[in-house]
Amino acid sequence: MSGSRTRNVSINMIVGMVCQVINLIMNFVGRTVFIRTLGVEYLGVNGLFTNVLTILSFAELGIGNAIIFSMYKPLAIGEADKLGSLMELYKKAYRVIGIVVAAAGICITPFLGFIIKNTPDIVENLSLLYLLFLFNTVASYFFVYKKSIIIADQKNYIVLALTESVRVIQVVAQSIFLYLTHNFIIYLLIQIICTVFGNVVTAIAADKIYPFLRETAAPLEKEESQKIFRNVGALAVYKFGTVILNGTDNILVSAMVGVTAVGLVSNYIMITAAANSILSKITDAFTASVGNLNAVSQSEKQYDVFKKMFLITAWIYGYASVGLITVFNSFISAWIGRDYQLDMLVVGAIVVEFYVKGVHSVAYTYRTTQGYFLQGRKSALVAVVLNLALSIILCQWIGLAGIFIATPISRIFSIGIVDPVLIYTNSFHLNPIYYYLNYAKFVVLFVIIGELCHRVLSFVTISGWLGVVCQALIVTMIFNGIMLIIFAPTKMFREILGTVQGMMKKTR
Repeated sequence: MSGSRTRNVSINMIVGMVCQVINLIMNFVGRTVFIRTLGVEYLGVNGLFTNVLTILSFAELGIGNAIIFSMYKPLAIGEADKLGSLMELYKKAYRVIGIVVAAAGICITPFLGFIIKNTPDIVENLSLLYLLFLFNTVASYFFVYKKSIIIADQKNYIVLALTESVRVIQVVAQSIFLYLTHNFIIYLLIQIICTVFGNVVTAIAADKIYPFLRETAAPLEKEESQKIFRNVGALAVYKFGTVILNGTDNILVSAMVGVTAVGLVSNYIMITAAANSILSKITDAFTASVGNLNAVSQSEKQYDVFKKMFLITAWIYGYASVGLITVFNSFISAWIGRDYQLDMLVVGAIVVEFYVKGVHSVAYTYRTTQGYFLQGRKSALVAVVLNLALSIILCQWIGLAGIFIATPISRIFSIGIVDPVLIYTNSFHLNPIYYYLNYAKFVVLFVIIGELCHRVLSFVTISGWLGVVCQALIVTMIFNGIMLIIFAPTKMFREILGTVQGMMKKTR
């Protein structure tokens, strides 16, 4: 079922990048229409409820990762019966999860007043809007389970193409109706319709690619089911922690600063999320292939690929981070005006979290694709406790920036320590100190490059979109020029370059 690993990686990467560029454009179109028609109060409500329901997604309990991990070997050797049984288990589990999320979401409704410091000046009933957001989240759990087999089979480009096509339809329809009616409820109803439609289309595609999914599958053997659910139990703890870690910032901002601040912050978060979506397609493209690689290769080969992935990830996230921190406010000013700008301390904190989370993705990818579900599962809970405590303390000390800088600090001193230890100790049989030294080396290098870029950009006096373009070009030349000078002579860089060239040939 699996074709060339290199070819699949390259296609996933290219399609992922194209889809995310389209998604980025559509996000800006949709957000611009949203701001112009509804304003910052609605923007804050949208960001807040999205955050609340992100936290509710912990009910998924990581079963998706556990079952996708279980699919790697059956896909590699063509066990259709086993795959059918896994998908049947997945379907039943997701139906239960949808019901649990719906029930938990409804229970939260009476407490909305506690997480909104100042009631926003909007026409619609807040509880009604929240229930529409909840319905959209619950709808996402039906039919969507079938995309897992496509992803595990290294064909995520199919899911990406279908998802982005529906996304374009959604944003166009929402923008038109929002411009004509200024009605937030219609906006949310369109989102729900497109969520259901996208899931159905993906399910139909999976049935066509894997016809055995339409047949009645035998239940998994008891021992196999127990193994999966042991992994799920371990992932539940990790998943709960990471969801709370990633999903509480807007809630804390709403409760401690106000919902209007959520609206201002959400513009920056949208941009970092869009950048992360584009860049993560590079690492996502490798995920299923890394799982396949880990199933058939020795630790030396696994470590070699890990080092290359880390260099690529650190490079691209370092470049994006330096670019964002130096150009962010100029971009916001040119896009929607100076009134929507944030203090540079807040901007810096948001960008640091973007970098830390992005670079950690390599260690996380290896951790999940190598099946380390039980080990270190409580590290994410440590991150949650640290994040909440630091957010409260630092918010009192430095204001809004404190909430956002608390997240990367918490991530580094919890899962940022545990995940590398697991893979270096158990898979590579090496001292994890090599990982931390390499990590620190890149941080120091990027700080130096960032300061250099800041000093050079201080001489650029052009404003508006032309100024943004000029600043971005200068950062691009300085950052990548220095990185090429340092890494181009190395053997690893030449090997990566050779791999990329081979991928391009196979893709053509």
